[in-house]
Amino acid sequence: MNNFHQKNREIISIAMGVATLIGGGMGIYAVSAAFPIPGAKFMLMAPYLSIVLYVIQFKVSSKFTVLKFGTVFAAIMSFMNIFMGMAIMMTGLLTQFSIGWIKNAERRIFWGSILFSGYTGICALGVTKYFIGGVVAEIPLIWLLLIGIICGCLGVFGTKVAKRILKYMGVKSLHS
Repeated sequence: MNNFHQKNREIISIAMGVATLIGGGMGIYAVSAAFPIPGAKFMLMAPYLSIVLYVIQFKVSSKFTVLKFGTVFAAIMSFMNIFMGMAIMMTGLLTQFSIGWIKNAERRIFWGSILFSGYTGICALGVTKYFIGGVVAEIPLIWLLLIGIICGCLGVFGTKVAKRILKYMGVKSLHS
């Protein structure tokens, strides 16, 4: 496959992943309204986020897929809420920084999916706490860390589901 077609497939994979995440995320966001716990929507979103991000990373398998995905996702969500876009961009940067040193692509994909879910809880609640305020301004910092850990654990579940689905379907990565 030449480089032009590979780049097009990469762009399409990221765009489809972002669209899938936004569509499913709207449903999860609606359900999360029933849980008046700070961070509940991120905990409910974590497995789904990990599944989508795992599949995108698997299909694209570039060292910077998470950063590209995070940038596109943040840009689109900034139209809805600038603070949401900021939290997503922070999440993408933190995740990319955390996995950038991992040489093995399979491990990088695995940890990228989990960490993105964990950092989502921390960054989103952190941005809300420090930039928006309201009720969330009163939650202690340890709660941010706890939500991040819970989201990361739920991200492990999502990542394992994504691996099983891809294996069952016999899906090959973009570079295979």
